[in-house]
Amino acid sequence: MKSKIIFEWLSWIFFSLFLFTGGMYFALVAPIFILIAPVPFMILEIKQGLREALLGVLFGIVVIFMLFGGPSAFIYALEFGILGVAFGYILNKSQNGIDFILMAITASIIAKIILLVTFTGLSGMNPFAMSPEAATDIVSTLATKLSSSGIGTSDEIVKKYATAMIETISLLMPSMIIFFAAIDTFVAYSMVSYLNKRLGGKPLVSLPKFETWRFPKNLFWALAVAVVMDLASKAFPDERVYTVISANLMEVLRAIFMLEGLSLCWYYMASRGIKSGIKVVFSLFCVLFSPASYILSMVGIFDIWYDLRVKIRGKKNESNS
Repeated sequence: MKSKIIFEWLSWIFFSLFLFTGGMYFALVAPIFILIAPVPFMILEIKQGLREALLGVLFGIVVIFMLFGGPSAFIYALEFGILGVAFGYILNKSQNGIDFILMAITASIIAKIILLVTFTGLSGMNPFAMSPEAATDIVSTLATKLSSSGIGTSDEIVKKYATAMIETISLLMPSMIIFFAAIDTFVAYSMVSYLNKRLGGKPLVSLPKFETWRFPKNLFWALAVAVVMDLASKAFPDERVYTVISANLMEVLRAIFMLEGLSLCWYYMASRGIKSGIKVVFSLFCVLFSPASYILSMVGIFDIWYDLRVKIRGKKNESNS
């Protein structure tokens, strides 16, 4: 039994090392590996406990330090090791899935801020800020591909788009960190839930069905703050802080309202017996197609305020009677 536990302990550690090393050498899979980075130590904490998971993190840090050096070991320790252990610990202590998601997103945000601040302090460079040269290279590459397809672009347009890209990334960095934290939390939770079932582990706290998701009306206070900050940014254009607060609040709220609207649509489709495949395709279309996502955001606002599900249930009962 003890040898089985040790084998399992080593297996999850080496899986974590594989994810980090693969992300270092293969750029195409790096985004996927980063999203599931917390999974190995998350499972290790759930199955074997906090002490064994932290010992595994320490073992992994030593290996990465010997292979890639101090900066890589620090990134591994924070994003792969400690964050995974934190996710597992929070999952074990949470009373329900909502508590886990909120606390795990907070932990992920803190980890990313620590990584950003530390990297900036040591190197003097912001790893999340795009340089003018990098932005120009990206836009120029895209312009070259368009030109080969018969769509010509001038140098002036390339510079214009590069400048806009830099400004957007600089302005929306806080909301981007929040979105990344939310995405890796949901991805890690989904993968761990799947693996836990396959491995025969004890049931984990579960999230409510997506069609039942509803956000509180308190969000309208945040919307009011965003509007006030937007007015302040126009009144005091030299004070960039108002623009940053307004833009990032609006982006986060728009995403929340879109989820609310999508949840309502999912509820409606479920009530009509529409198959899951169609619901998934519809959801992806709405998320990726900007006009549809904006419409969903507006629908989400109305749903938070009026609870449109009650009206859908009422019409369904009328049709059945």
